[in-house]
Amino acid sequence: MKSFAIKLTGITLAIAIISGLVFSLAFPEYYIQVLPFLLLFFYLTTMGIHAYLLKMAKKDLGKFTRSYMLITTLKLLGYSVLAVVYMVFDKKNALPFVICLMLLYLIYTFFEVIEITRITKSAGKK
Repeated sequence: MKSFAIKLTGITLAIAIISGLVFSLAFPEYYIQVLPFLLLFFYLTTMGIHAYLLKMAKKDLGKFTRSYMLITTLKLLGYSVLAVVYMVFDKKNALPFVICLMLLYLIYTFFEVIEITRITKSAGKK
């Protein structure tokens, strides 16, 4: 878990630096004020889900698989609801928000899948 937290923190800081550069140098008109909170939200959500999935992987691989599929579905639905709610309240910045949300979703999900796959493979070999 410690290794995951360090990697997740590094990825989050890298995203913050890169997005800061992109929005300050190339696209300042598209910067959304909620981006730092969005990053924090993804960081905390990913950390929490990973901790839960680690517990499930240690108990039973069958329960882990079902839990992982359910969590992935709920996460995607939750992020979709977040996007719709944001679009209702801030129509002007809806497109930049949705683009940022989708990019963050892809980055964090890709990272999470790689880490969970690595952990479950090593647990299966034991």
